[in-house]
Amino acid sequence: MITTDINTNTSEDTMDDGSYIQYLPIEAAFQAVSLIIIMLVAIAANTMNIIVVYRNSNMQTPRYMFIMSLAVGDLGVTLLSMPFSLVTCISRRWIMSDSLCQLHGFLGSFFFCVSIFTLTIMSIEQYYSLVKPLSRTITVRRAWYMIAAAWILSTLLSVGPEVGWGHFEYNSSTLSCGVAFPRSTLEKMYLLFLVLIAFVITLLIMAYAYIRILLTVRKHTDRIARYTKGGLEVMRLQRRITYTLLLVLLVFILCWLPFVFLIVLATRNTSVKELPYGLGVAAYWCGFFNSSVNPIIFVIRNDRFREGYREILSEIWYGLQCKRPPKIRTPQIKNTWYLNKRSGKEGETPKVMLRAFPSISPVPDVELMSDHGDQDENGIEELITT
Repeated sequence: MITTDINTNTSEDTMDDGSYIQYLPIEAAFQAVSLIIIMLVAIAANTMNIIVVYRNSNMQTPRYMFIMSLAVGDLGVTLLSMPFSLVTCISRRWIMSDSLCQLHGFLGSFFFCVSIFTLTIMSIEQYYSLVKPLSRTITVRRAWYMIAAAWILSTLLSVGPEVGWGHFEYNSSTLSCGVAFPRSTLEKMYLLFLVLIAFVITLLIMAYAYIRILLTVRKHTDRIARYTKGGLEVMRLQRRITYTLLLVLLVFILCWLPFVFLIVLATRNTSVKELPYGLGVAAYWCGFFNSSVNPIIFVIRNDRFREGYREILSEIWYGLQCKRPPKIRTPQIKNTWYLNKRSGKEGETPKVMLRAFPSISPVPDVELMSDHGDQDENGIEELITT
C-alpha cells in the first residue's frame, strides 16, 4: 500500500501545517458504516466459500484450491487489516502505536500481493489446461507449490520497509498506514520495484494468457462445431470458465484503479493537501471492496458454490429451530465418456480414443471450473453420457 505525505503526530500544530487532513464527523460516520458493511460481507462470503470447498471432495482440484487461496487472502485483509482503518476512521486520527502502524502497512501490501499473484497463477493454470494441455499438467501437489510461492513472494516484497528499504507511515488522507512517499533514491527504487513486480508484470502475464486462451477456445469451438454436438458443450464450459476468471480480473483492476491513480498523483505532489479531497479513502475502500465482491462472483457463476451455500444455510436454518435438516439425496455416480478424434491429414481416417471421467451430476455439469484439463490441443471432444 502506498501513502503520500505521512504524519503520526496529531497535535494542533501538525494539523495546521498543511500535511494533515481530518475528515468531518459526518464523513467519518459514512466511511465507518460503509467499511463495516464491506467487512461483514467479506467475512461471511469468503468463510462460506472456504467451507464449501473444504466440505466438497469433488472440489479438491487445483483450480478450486486457487479460489480458496484467494478467499483466505481476502479474509486475511478483512480480519487483520481493515480493523485498523475502521478504528482510525472512528477516532479520525491514528491512536495506536508506531509498531502497529508498521504491522498495518505490512499487512496491506502483503494481502494486495497475495491477491494479484493468486489471480496470476489462476490464469497460468487455465492457460496450460487449454492452450498447452499436453506440455504440463498442474497437479494438486504443484498447485500447493504455486500457492506457497505466491505467499512467499508476497512476504518478500512486503517486508522491504521493515528492513530499511522504504518505510511505513500513517497517511491522514487514507486513514491507513502504508509505504510512504519515497525520500531517497533507494526508496524510489523500492516503490518502482513493487509496482513493476506486483502490478505491471502480473497484468502482462495475465493479459497474454487470456488472449491465448480466448483464441484457442474460439479455434476449437469452430472446429468442434463442424463434427460434433456434445463436444461443443465442453468448449462452452471452458469459455464460461475463461469469462469468469476475466470478470474477476476486471473487477480487481477496477477496484484498484483509484489506488493506482493515487500512486501516480503521489509521485507528482509533495503534500496531502495537493491531492483531491477524499481520494485516499476512496482508493483504499475500493481495494477493500474487492475482498467482498470476489466470493460473490464465484457464487453467481458456479453451480457447486450455490449448492454448497444452500446446504449450509439450510443447516443453519434448521439448527436455529433445533430441527434436523432433511436428508439430501446423494446423486448417483456415473461415467461421462469423452471421444477424442485426432484428425490426421486431409483424407485420412481420424484416430479415435475413448476416455471416461467420473461425474456425480445427473446432467452435463456446467460449472465454473472443469477438471478435464488434459484434452489434446488438436483434439475434438464429443461428449457421450452413459
